[in-house]
This record gives sequence, structure tokens and C-alpha cells, in this order.
Amino acid sequence: MSVTTDETVTRSESTGPAPAEKPQRRGFFAAGLYIPYALLLPAVVALVGVLAYPLYSLFDLSFKNVNRYAYLVNPSLSKYIGFDGYTKIFTDDQFWEVVLRSIYFTAELVVLSMVLGMLIALLLNRVSNWVKVTVITVLMFVWAIPALVTGQVFRWLFSSNGGVVDYLLFEITGDESWKHYDWFADPTVGLYVVGAAVIIWGALPFLVLGLNAALTQVPKELMEAAKLDGATGLQAFRHVTIPVIRPFLMISAALSFIWDFQVFAQIFSLRNTSPEPGYWTIGTYLYQKGIVASKYSDSSVISLAMILMMLAVLVFYIRQMLKIGANER
Repeated sequence: MSVTTDETVTRSESTGPAPAEKPQRRGFFAAGLYIPYALLLPAVVALVGVLAYPLYSLFDLSFKNVNRYAYLVNPSLSKYIGFDGYTKIFTDDQFWEVVLRSIYFTAELVVLSMVLGMLIALLLNRVSNWVKVTVITVLMFVWAIPALVTGQVFRWLFSSNGGVVDYLLFEITGDESWKHYDWFADPTVGLYVVGAAVIIWGALPFLVLGLNAALTQVPKELMEAAKLDGATGLQAFRHVTIPVIRPFLMISAALSFIWDFQVFAQIFSLRNTSPEPGYWTIGTYLYQKGIVASKYSDSSVISLAMILMMLAVLVFYIRQMLKIGANER
């Protein structure tokens, strides 16, 4: 028979149960800490294997004076010229004009495509299922059309001779000047209106479908609580919906910038494979230097500058995503 004293009870209450020993890690993949890195390793190796040599060749070519003649006819003329190629490109006023035009054009495309994509995605949440299925089917069909075909179709739509857009504007306004209005005479109108319409048309399917899926992840309880607190629809969207879908907004904006900054096929097709200098963005400018003029070294410098500009945006995007992840912990 055991006797429990007050001293024993007090000692047991003060000490409590013995702490459980932490399990010892065994092996490289203990506790699953290294499994994500192991799964990412094949993709990293594949990317390095595919991109390492082309990037090295591009970097090496930027320090030479290689063109079509030197490459095909007399390779002995190709020689290293140091940073002369960089000096030539970076002191060229046309290069900086193209860069600024590309930045303005990309900003327009990203803002308009994101806003229109969000508006359409919000509308899809307010329509019946058969309307939503119909719209999604049409969007998937638009997405499946090649960019060159889309550019050709829009060139016909905005044609000054029998174009559908000119005809509709004439019927709506009754103004005879719309009958044969040339949308491409002024590169500013042709690029920032028609060119933007072509590219946004092709970008909307991805954005609408992605944003519509992101909006379904917004908890209905939060929206109902915001309405009970007296928030308007716009306030609820700003303070509830936007914070929830912010990660996808960051991803889609970054991807849109990358796609739009290097756009080529739509403008190339829209101007019937011969874009004028006023239509040159960084992608078409690179084509003119590297393919049309066969200045391979100059085009390699432009390519590296283009890559660095996109990397700068990606660094900003990654930092923002890390901040969002840290705030959610």
C-alpha cells in the first residue's frame, strides 16, 4: 500500500510530465526538408543544360564583329572587339527610342489586359452556367489561334479598303471620313491602338480564366461579413478580394510583362512582315538587326540588354512574392 503525501503531490504538479524527446533526423531526406530541393533539381539541371551554352555563345558573340559576310564568306574577319559593340548600341539614339517605346507599349498592354481580364472574370461570376461555358469555350478558341493568324485577321478588320471597323464606325457616326480611314498611316495609332488590340485580344483568355479561378478562392464568409459591416461592393473588392487573389495578380502581371515586352509575331503579321521603324519594339528591332540586316553581334548585345531588363522586373516580382509569403505566415 502506497501513501501519497502532500510533498509528492506538490512535486508532481510542479514538474509536470516529462518532455518528449525530439526525434533524431536520419538520412538526407529526414522530415521531408530536402524533398522539395530534390524534386526541383532535375528541372534546374535541364534548364542549365539547355540554356548554358546558348547564353555563353550569345555573350561571346557580343564581343565580336560578326555579320553575314564575316560569318559565311570570310570568317577570318571575325575578331574580338571588346566593348565596342556595347558602346555602338548604347550610344545609338534609335536603340533608346525603341526601348522607351517598348516600355510604354508594355505598360499599356499590361494595365489594359489586367483591367479588362478582371472585369470579364467578375462578370463570369454573375452569369448563368451555360453563358459561362459558352464564354470560356470562345476564349479557349481565341487562345488556340496562332499569333500570326490573329495579326492577319486584325489587319483585315482595320483595313482602309473595306475594313469591318471602318464600315461599322461609318454606320454609327455617319461620317464619310471613316469609310477609308487608314489606321496604319500614323504609327502611334497603328501601334498603340490596333497593335494593342491584337495583343490584348490574345492575352485575355489566359487572364480571364486564371482570374476567374482565383476569384472562386475568395471565401464567401469574408464577403458576407464585409457586407454586414456596411462595406460597398467596391470596398469589399478592394479590401477583401484583392488581398486574397494578390499572389495570382502578381504572377499574371509578371508573365504579362514578359510576354508583352518581347512581342513580335502580332506586329510582324499586322504590318505584312515589314514593320516600319515607327512600329519597332524591342522584339521587332532585334529581328531587323539580327535577321534583316544580319548584324549578329549587334543583335546579341540587344538580346543581352533585353534579358537584363526582364530580369530586373523578375527580381522585383520575386521580392514582392517573398514579402507576401512572409506576411501570410
